[in-house]
Amino acid sequence: MLSIITINYNGAERTIRLLESLAKQTDSDFKVYVIDNASEESDFQTLKNCSTCDVEQVDLIRNSENLGFSGGCNTGIKKALENGSEWVVLLNNDTWVESDFISRLKANLEGKGGLMGIPLIEDNHTAYAGQIEWLKPTLDHIYTIDRLAMSINYAVGAGIAVHKSVFEKIGMLDENYFLYFEDADFSIKAKKAGISVSFLEEPKAPHQVSATTSKLGSPLLLRYHYRNALYFNFKNGPFEVKAALPFWSFWMLLKQAIKYALGNNREVSKAIIQGVLDYHLGKMGRIMEHKTWNKDQK
Repeated sequence: MLSIITINYNGAERTIRLLESLAKQTDSDFKVYVIDNASEESDFQTLKNCSTCDVEQVDLIRNSENLGFSGGCNTGIKKALENGSEWVVLLNNDTWVESDFISRLKANLEGKGGLMGIPLIEDNHTAYAGQIEWLKPTLDHIYTIDRLAMSINYAVGAGIAVHKSVFEKIGMLDENYFLYFEDADFSIKAKKAGISVSFLEEPKAPHQVSATTSKLGSPLLLRYHYRNALYFNFKNGPFEVKAALPFWSFWMLLKQAIKYALGNNREVSKAIIQGVLDYHLGKMGRIMEHKTWNKDQK
């Protein structure tokens, strides 16, 4: 069985568009799990009352709190595995698919295992994977097949197919991230465990980049990016990267402190400073909740 998991957070209209595209599939032998991450009541009711949700093929699950991308996906993954899914496909709710998406995807997954990135159409370009660069607050996407062999890459979480054996071997997504970097972290974890991480050339899914996370506001997104970049580099970087983290942190704090003192976009500088401090104070997960983590738990 193949199961699709998508996360909704105050984005019912986009989620319904994805569900409508899935309802038109030529191959209807799959299950859909829509995980609502404690959206506003009006948004949840819009989703709950839509005709594409009111079918046996779609299972709408509402979390009591916003668990972020990683936690929301984990909710769906556990449910899909409990119900016997062989393949779990993560699709952002700001994607949509053509009517032959499932049939073509199944053909590409047949007889294979591991973790496979699904190509995403972003602004008329196809993103095949993400590129890992150490000591960077953001990660770029790779838009040409040729570059896959020339970089350390990862499967982008907006479109990824994972065989059930992967979860059995390495577990779920790391919920410390809440959002950003968890997909790169999962790919590296899989590679370290000897699991194949590969990238499909088709089928492709159009993707409206950052449609959901943009609701959080730019300063907050920067705070997540800088905090999670430090955490990601600490967990996965080689020795020289880990050794450089204190110096990188100091440089970021100094640079933003100077900008703040000069009055240059203080809100942004404050968010970056808070992100760096969050990491060093062990404040992970959803930022407002200030959940802690232990650096010895990797």
